[in-house]
Amino acid sequence: MKITFAIGAVCVFLVQGTLAGKCPQPPSPPSYSAAPSVAPTSVSSSSAPYATSSAPSLVTSTEQYLSLPPGYTSVKDPYSTRPMPSDFGSSSSQTVPTTPPTFYTSVKDPFTTLPIPSDFTYSLSSAPTPTPAPVIKALKLTQKQLDAAIPARAGSDSCASVGTPDECVTNNKALTAINSALAKYGIAKRGEAVAVIALMAYESGSWQYNTNHFPGRPGQGTRAMLMFNFVESYAKALHPEEAAKALAGGITDASMNNVRALVLNDNDSFGSGFWYLVTNAVAYHNTGKLRDGNLEDFKDYVLTGVGASWDSARQTIWETVNSAINA
Repeated sequence: MKITFAIGAVCVFLVQGTLAGKCPQPPSPPSYSAAPSVAPTSVSSSSAPYATSSAPSLVTSTEQYLSLPPGYTSVKDPYSTRPMPSDFGSSSSQTVPTTPPTFYTSVKDPFTTLPIPSDFTYSLSSAPTPTPAPVIKALKLTQKQLDAAIPARAGSDSCASVGTPDECVTNNKALTAINSALAKYGIAKRGEAVAVIALMAYESGSWQYNTNHFPGRPGQGTRAMLMFNFVESYAKALHPEEAAKALAGGITDASMNNVRALVLNDNDSFGSGFWYLVTNAVAYHNTGKLRDGNLEDFKDYVLTGVGASWDSARQTIWETVNSAINA
């Protein structure tokens, strides 16, 4: 039995040896030493401004990658896994100044990163200073002045005996409205204030009338007794929506009176004479016209600026107002 088993084992060994010679063998591992070597290439700094004087050898192994060549740092290129040369951005032919030129300062232009030359001499202090507009101080009357100017309405009961008590006002009420108008329209010249107050005193019978009674024209009124075309403009300037509604159905006697009613309150009515001066008689609203204490200027204003007639009563009223309203 032992001899037979040994002979069988020898036979099996011989058979395996024969089959081994005929079976395919696995490929042999490649040899890296057989790959062609790549010689380092010298790069001129003039032709490659971002390269070093010589390119590093090709990395062929992990060990060689970890051992960085001279000239490299551990700083990584954020867009790649390659390391960045420490001399990136410079070359042997390029000299980077360490200090700015002498004609530059550290002051920065807020609209760019470029520095501003130190010889830039403009400054706000050299710009011309604008001249402020003069402040107009309007006149302001006292009760004593107005009572002296319009003596017929000085008393608190001075409207009791007139024929139109519902339209008449005393100086006490008129003073507030007149001072408001002087401020509103910037009347600072005494000659202008005297002229307008004298004109309104004459036209309204010393504050007795607020509408036209002789002959009684529709739409004519205010203390300046403006004709309707001026009343309409005045009402539209102060109360545009109400004036538009009053005239929506066209111009009739009733609609004109309705428009006039919009400006018959004390402030608007006493302000009408000053509004007319600064808007419709602007040629007289200057230093060369309606001069202080000048009767001829007032007469010219009545005849030409207003287009009214002249009589001695106008002169008497103007003289009284001019004397009462002191500078």
